[in-house]
Amino acid sequence: MSDRNDGHDDRTQTLYSEQGMGLRIPPGERPAVLIVDMQNDFCDPDAPTTLWPSIGGTFEPIKRLCAAARERDIPVIYTQGMVAADGSSAGLWRFKQRFHAEMRIQIEGSRGAQIVRELTPQDGDRVIRKWRPSAFFRTDLEVFLGARRIDTLLCCGTSASGCVRATVTDAFMRDIRCMVIRECVADRTTAVLEANLFDLHQKYAEVVSLSNVLAYVASLSAEPHSYRVQREGVA
Repeated sequence: MSDRNDGHDDRTQTLYSEQGMGLRIPPGERPAVLIVDMQNDFCDPDAPTTLWPSIGGTFEPIKRLCAAARERDIPVIYTQGMVAADGSSAGLWRFKQRFHAEMRIQIEGSRGAQIVRELTPQDGDRVIRKWRPSAFFRTDLEVFLGARRIDTLLCCGTSASGCVRATVTDAFMRDIRCMVIRECVADRTTAVLEANLFDLHQKYAEVVSLSNVLAYVASLSAEPHSYRVQREGVA
């Protein structure tokens, strides 16, 4: 299911191969789609921290993946990175990033913090509000993954070097398999995107094409992924 990352020179590829990295993590049997921080503050062309135009190319692939997942009753989970309206939860971001210090991005209740209209969550999807890069840090994500016995995350969103990477590495620590879908993630420059995808693929995850993931989803039967409470004697 893996797709080789060809964005690096032969010496780099050889070195990692010689050190035994980049082996395959097979996908599990109970996946969920995880869409990280597809918010206006990262997707609007005129946002101060935008990933435009590359982020615009992820909308349709993510929609295709979500449609395929919903057909199989595979959970679709969004994260929404937030900063409290009074700035109190910004933490060290206020030192490292100017627009956090100026309280101009991801502010709770603002349009910029909202998930983009093109990827509006549907009934049955779940939105996880988070206050730090990783979707696992002090959120209830693990509760919902555990309830559905999720063993694999199909990862989309932004940015590959930031919140996607933090979430993937935290999932790895919990023995949850991550498939990072190349067409469904973005970053501010191609160089940063490719470096992070390469490193994630070598150490923590599988970087895969959308076509391979759609084939994987299609291979799963709907029944094992459904989670419906059934009472005895009730149809």
